[in-house]
Amino acid sequence: MSLMKNPLFPGDATRPQAEPLQCPGCRSSDQLDLEAIESIDPHPGDLLVSVSYTCRGCGASSTRTVAFQDVAAALNRKGSGSGLLQFGGQYFHCGEPMQYAQSSARSVYAPMSTEEVDDGLLDVYLKTRVIQCRCGFRMELPA
Repeated sequence: MSLMKNPLFPGDATRPQAEPLQCPGCRSSDQLDLEAIESIDPHPGDLLVSVSYTCRGCGASSTRTVAFQDVAAALNRKGSGSGLLQFGGQYFHCGEPMQYAQSSARSVYAPMSTEEVDDGLLDVYLKTRVIQCRCGFRMELPA
C-alpha cells in the first residue's frame, strides 16, 4: 500500500503554529470578546483559524492563529456571547445568525448647514442591507 502525497502541500511545507487564545496584555482568556473567526489557507496538521478579539479587562485587541478547539471552548463559556461575532460570512448576535431585514439607499452627502443652499454638489448614494436579530439589534451593511 502506497501513501499518496497531498498536492496542495509540498513536502517542505511549514505548518502554521497555534498561538494561545489569550490577551497579550493581561495574559488571560477569561474576558475575551471574540469579534471575527476566519479560515486560513489550507495547511497540514491541526485545524487552525484566525481569530480577532478584544479584552474587556484591559481593552487590548489582537488577531491570532489559534486552534479551533480553543475557539469552541471560548464560545461555550457562559457569558462569552456579549457582542457581535462574524463567522463564515455570517453575523451572530445573541447566539443566533442575524437575518436580512431590508435594503435601502443612503446618501453619503450630508449638508454642512440646515439652510437650503444649492451648491451644485451631486448626491452620492450607497446601497445598504439591514440585518437584525430576534432581540431587535439591527446593523446596516454595504450591499
